[in-house]
Amino acid sequence: MQTAEQLITDAGLRPTKARLAVLNTLLNSPTALSHTEILAALQGIKEIDRVTVYRVLDWLQENTLIHKISTDDRAWKFQLNMPPSRSYKAAETSNTGLLNSHGHAHLQCQRCGTVLCIHELAAHIPPAIFATYQISHIEINLKGLCLQCQQAVA
Repeated sequence: MQTAEQLITDAGLRPTKARLAVLNTLLNSPTALSHTEILAALQGIKEIDRVTVYRVLDWLQENTLIHKISTDDRAWKFQLNMPPSRSYKAAETSNTGLLNSHGHAHLQCQRCGTVLCIHELAAHIPPAIFATYQISHIEINLKGLCLQCQQAVA
């Protein structure tokens, strides 16, 4: 698995302390994280505040290192783009103009809010759609209860 510094430099970008801290937090998380969860994980690093995390998340998304996922509570969660070994700056686009690294499904627990990416389930849109509609974002969300929440209810 690549490090945050490798991901940023492989994309031809400049790593900073804040960028590395936020990206490392996402790299080390098995699930997508909200701004609040990232900020809590970085608590104690005096150079990193609420606004810095917002700016870094925007920068990471603009440079296609991460993607954001909408949730039921109207908060965004952020997840590393896959595959992590490729250069995101040079990521190929399909005939849709969308990055191949997104357009996959997400599992969202409606009880605890955990969000997981399912890369094996991707959007398959008929090419004829693109003759009449310009797609800018694909979002596929499967909602229900994660295993831990199922066991807690039982």
